Amino acid sequence: MWQHKLIDLLGKLNRKEMTRFREFSQSPYFNKHVGVQALVAYLEQCYPDFEERKCERNVVFRHLFPGKRHDQGKLAVLFTYTYRLAEQFLAQEALKLEPAETNNLLLRGLRQVKAFGLYHRALDRSTDHLENAAEQPSVQWWHRYRLSAEQDYYLNHIVAKRDLSGLTEMEQRLDHFYLAEKMKNAVEMQVRRNMVKVQTESRLMASALREVAENMEDYREIPAVYLYYKLYIMLSESDHRYYFEALRVLKDSEASFPAPERAGLYNYFQNYCIREINQNNLQFLTELFRLYQSQLEQELLLEEGHLSEWHYKNIVTVGLRLGELEWVHRFINDYRSSLRPEVADNAFRFNLAAYYHEAGQFGEVLDLLIQVEYSDPRYNQSAKALLLRTYYEMGED
Repeated sequence: MWQHKLIDLLGKLNRKEMTRFREFSQSPYFNKHVGVQALVAYLEQCYPDFEERKCERNVVFRHLFPGKRHDQGKLAVLFTYTYRLAEQFLAQEALKLEPAETNNLLLRGLRQVKAFGLYHRALDRSTDHLENAAEQPSVQWWHRYRLSAEQDYYLNHIVAKRDLSGLTEMEQRLDHFYLAEKMKNAVEMQVRRNMVKVQTESRLMASALREVAENMEDYREIPAVYLYYKLYIMLSESDHRYYFEALRVLKDSEASFPAPERAGLYNYFQNYCIREINQNNLQFLTELFRLYQSQLEQELLLEEGHLSEWHYKNIVTVGLRLGELEWVHRFINDYRSSLRPEVADNAFRFNLAAYYHEAGQFGEVLDLLIQVEYSDPRYNQSAKALLLRTYYEMGED
């Protein structure tokens, strides 16, 4: 097969994306090059395997230019044009997922063609969307800032209304975005410091942290700033009260964050608990268990609709250590169908065996462990340890 970044990129698309790219390539607004259209249509037929017998350069050229003498330069140019179109397609696909960005570009376009009546309607619609959104992550403040900047430009350059109200609003929103991003970075920097024991210096970071610390009440209603600041303090100080303070803020404001960011927030608390458990602060076993329960309720542990087998195992382990046998048994059965099909049986049998061991039903343990496949070394070690403990409990050598 002809190794080319275009084929590599198309191999990463799913079936729907490949179909949309072919449709995109046939749109005369985005692409008028018939050679590119033909190449995309042919590669869609080869998708998803792009076998050598179909995608070798001579084969591709003969399909696109039947009866013509092979011209590698001509084919290379066609692949380059098509790759650039694929990049443009991905950018358009990403833009579809960013309504605030799209609205901002629309406002600019309406202003530039002087469609001011439509401009006002679009401005009101964008303002309502941003101001009434339940989720308020840091990027929301960036979109609000850009909306204020667009409105201020219109008022000052088109309407010629000279006042500071728009500029003041712009500055406030930009400050909120800046501080929210700084607090997120402060948290991540502290996490990495704790891991690699390396100190980094940032003069502006220090001033941002000081600004929030000295004006806490001003930022209490801005979760993207306030919560991350509390997380930073939790990770920087040894007193456990900062964990509980930050957790209360999370519970009060978690609806302000989209699910992927919420999952990341819970991960900070989860890792804190694991660190404390490893230092024999076993009160955090209960905290970790509650965090897992909250994440399960909100489906934050699911990736593409599936629960990782290692989350499954860790939750069972924590629940069993706390003696939550009834809950664990229900969890093992209820979430079996959420596991990826290729690992579901193995994970189910191993974790059910762990449950039966804690319940003292050792015969069930042995029956299940016999069925566990040991291709994964993590299962191999854990299953062997569980088997030895079971034999010991049964009084067998």
